Amino acid sequence: MQRGKGTLFLFAVIPAVLAFLVLAQAPAVAQTLEEKVKEFDLKNGMKWLVVERHEAPVAFCMVGFDIGAANERPNITGISHLLEHMMFKGTEMMGTKNYKKELPYLQRTDELGDKTINLRKEIGEWRFERFSDFSKQVLESFTAEEKDSAGTSKYTQNKLVVAKIRSMPALPDSIAAVPYLVEDGGVNYLNKFLEYELAWGDIAKLLDEERQYMVKEELWGQFMNNGARFLNAFTSNDMTVYLEYLPANRVELFMDLESDRMESPVFREFWSERDVIMEERRLGENDPDETLGEAFYSVAFTASPYKWPVVGWMSDLQTIDREELQRYHDANYAPNSAVGIVVGDVSAEQVKKLAEKYFGPIPAKPEPAPLETREPEQKGERRVVVEHTANPKLMIGFHKPIYPDPDAEPIDVLESILAGGRTSRLYKSIYEEQQLTAEEPRVYNGPGERYDNLLVIEAMPRAPHTVEEVEKAILAELDKIKAEPVSDRELQRVKNQLDANMIQSLGSNLGITFQVAMGQLYYGNYHAFFRSFDRTMKVTTADIQRVAAKYLTAKNRTVAWRVQTEKSEASGGEEEIDRAVLMQYIQSLPPEEQMAIGQKFQSLRSDEERKAFGKELWERAKAAQGKK
Repeated sequence: MQRGKGTLFLFAVIPAVLAFLVLAQAPAVAQTLEEKVKEFDLKNGMKWLVVERHEAPVAFCMVGFDIGAANERPNITGISHLLEHMMFKGTEMMGTKNYKKELPYLQRTDELGDKTINLRKEIGEWRFERFSDFSKQVLESFTAEEKDSAGTSKYTQNKLVVAKIRSMPALPDSIAAVPYLVEDGGVNYLNKFLEYELAWGDIAKLLDEERQYMVKEELWGQFMNNGARFLNAFTSNDMTVYLEYLPANRVELFMDLESDRMESPVFREFWSERDVIMEERRLGENDPDETLGEAFYSVAFTASPYKWPVVGWMSDLQTIDREELQRYHDANYAPNSAVGIVVGDVSAEQVKKLAEKYFGPIPAKPEPAPLETREPEQKGERRVVVEHTANPKLMIGFHKPIYPDPDAEPIDVLESILAGGRTSRLYKSIYEEQQLTAEEPRVYNGPGERYDNLLVIEAMPRAPHTVEEVEKAILAELDKIKAEPVSDRELQRVKNQLDANMIQSLGSNLGITFQVAMGQLYYGNYHAFFRSFDRTMKVTTADIQRVAAKYLTAKNRTVAWRVQTEKSEASGGEEEIDRAVLMQYIQSLPPEEQMAIGQKFQSLRSDEERKAFGKELWERAKAAQGKK
């Protein structure tokens, strides 16, 4: 997804809604789907899965890589997400008028970009932050004439800032009076910072010049001009996925464009796009839910790469260069690390012929090193407190296994018993009867699905109740399940609910695509989802009580509190959008409405349109809450 193009909350919500469509499984229908999947492998190791559905002349197409944030390492966290952005920038053939003339600009900006990285390291962050604030103050002090002269050109702005600083008869005390700030050991660090500013100005100038050879968003335009109803991509902890919803007679276009960007992407505009990602990172740091979630997962996990966020840490984003990105792509994004899926009005023979033509010539690469680090057993409760101006919030997590561990399915059913609709335990007790929370508590798996993860419970206290009260009440409900088996009727209700959800999701090409894709990308075999369903239908009340007693323990628990400090209004006086509430609202809609929301979001071309659409959805979500 071109995430720099719109509002952050929708970037988080839309992919999650897509995944929501395929979380549950159903009996006879699931078996029928499994039988309908036709698969083949190319000689280069790329697997293809095809489901023929001839109800309408459309096809949902996907290329998914089993590479995500969990495959990263310290120093390059966030690189998978950054790569996803860059994969929309075109190839040697797409997105350019003359690649040979464009290439020198790419090389020169890389040289300057690496220079800025090295200078920042030499300066040190404590100095850099002070110098950066000083530079901004100088820029803000420009006269009207200087502002007119600089305009919006970063090149001119930076040159003027550097000239003004160098011409100062004396530096202000905020800079000059700080020991070792400007000069230390014979090194003038302020001069190095000014070199840094000039280098970034030169990068901006080169990027402006390079754009004469670029065709902006040509990939996007090709798809949309050929009837695409949906063009999207997302990166998670476990995977990176690119997908399109096209007229069935445009499947060859999908094969052509996706194979081209798999084989020969060109990461043009890297240095400016990296700034977009860092801005997204900054927005996340100001988002109360992002802040709490990052603190929670970083404490809950000690060894697992699930402890860092998909967007990465800011210090890592600041040091990744285009060469590092290219190496990461070359090592991980190969046909033998990918699965192609087509669902719709196609034939498996047609898809195979096109896949062999377009993807077949791409050579396989050495298999990426498998992730062997596993989270050790937790030996005691962990707690973290985050202070924020937002309303208080609680997160509780318990370490748990995933499929094929036999405890995985009983835990999944337990989650639905706790928070699977208005008849669930936490809804009835915590939200409805005791009225302790502002909305029904959420229970889900997180933050990934490929490796052992957490059963997570989220709840927001309703004033005047506190996070401490809510935590105590939730733990009491967990103790009840450990002490007394759930009833057969309650268990059957949950199984029926999972059955109905799955039947509903299988009514669309999108739902089928994700059902098949998640099994393949999470477990290396799409059959795993169906095996997991078989186990789910065999879960007993004794199984649920057993896993509750085994995993929902104090020593296996991590608790995060968000406590409210001085409350402030959102920037510009605008109301903040609660992404959790918005996501719950979208998930409550019928699948066709969810799809329509995704399609409309994709059709919007400006930040203003996306922001307006986001506000519209938020107003609808609030209205729906008021009717409860």
